[in-house]
Amino acid sequence: MPLVNVNGLKTFYESKGEGKSLLLVHGAGGTSLYWGIQLSELSKKLRVIAIDLPRHGKSEPLKEKATIERYADHVAGFMKQIKLSRAIIAGHSMGGLIVQHLALKRPELFEKLIIVDSTASFPDPARDPNQSATLEAIRNSYLNKQPAELSKAIISRLFSKKTLEKGHLSSIMKYLPTDSVYDPSIWFTDFEAGRGADLREKIKDINIPTLIIAGADSMLHVSMSQFLHENIKGSVLEVIPDAGHMLMLEKPEEFNEAILRFIGA
Repeated sequence: MPLVNVNGLKTFYESKGEGKSLLLVHGAGGTSLYWGIQLSELSKKLRVIAIDLPRHGKSEPLKEKATIERYADHVAGFMKQIKLSRAIIAGHSMGGLIVQHLALKRPELFEKLIIVDSTASFPDPARDPNQSATLEAIRNSYLNKQPAELSKAIISRLFSKKTLEKGHLSSIMKYLPTDSVYDPSIWFTDFEAGRGADLREKIKDINIPTLIIAGADSMLHVSMSQFLHENIKGSVLEVIPDAGHMLMLEKPEEFNEAILRFIGA
């Protein structure tokens, strides 16, 4: 089991393959399991590395409050510990926000940047005067759910309507955390971290070759990826049809092909 000490925290990761290094950062409540198909398939042409962020999967928690900036610093520290000076770095959802922050703060770590179904600023209903939700209500909606109940609620939002209607989830479920891993407090911690970051005015400063991949039927509207594309100079946007938020699992062939085209592998 590969573990590395990052600033005093045991951090789990998976690594497979040889060649150019592709570092994968999962989203809120996730683990390196989310990248299981990429570890299997893209590792035939690349060195693929998938990290468990602090408190996720098999990694120890941060000693301070989790923020996007602290997660980004942890990824940078992880790269240093495994002696990875530069890589193609990809982030999904909250992980996409993390790698955007890292690209702004530590651009020298990037060969290329890949943002997967993400945004520069997650919607925050607690700050929206048109929404009745308060932060306390949102907190309760996460913390009062049992793991199995939270798992069911989350999965219903992760995939396209087409996949959910046809029930084509059996081959995907093995890459999702089990009910015991769906800790409501982790989801709320990640929600708080995400709502505290707003990079909309900063992403114009990203000067790294960038691929933005979005699911056409994602819970994050394609307009969010379009905004990234319009504001990151020279970026490439690929929208995958009939794909939801977890497009790397739902449409792995199209997803992997988009990455390989971008990398030129």
